[in-house]
Amino acid sequence: MQDVNPAVLQALRELMQDDYALLLDTFQGDADLRLRQLREALQADDMDAFRQAAHSFKGSCGNMGAAALEQACLEAEAAGLAGDSAEAAKALTVIEQAFVRLKPLLH
Repeated sequence: MQDVNPAVLQALRELMQDDYALLLDTFQGDADLRLRQLREALQADDMDAFRQAAHSFKGSCGNMGAAALEQACLEAEAAGLAGDSAEAAKALTVIEQAFVRLKPLLH
């Protein structure tokens, strides 16, 4: 699966025009917040909070065309729903790796 859908980014670039950089900054800030929420929920073994953070992050990733990150968030959401902290930890690692790969593709 590709990390980002270039057609989605191009459509966002055309739609947002001068505000595209602001959109990217906003997404990055939101992603940092969601990653922090995921880490904190996992550390507290709060699988409902983990599921909610993964769900929110999944939506913003989908809007940005971040396909691999969206899929990883879907898996994290499922782990949270199942109350499986071991799978949640694995999913968080995949999310963090996908986000690292995505960052340079957004600029």
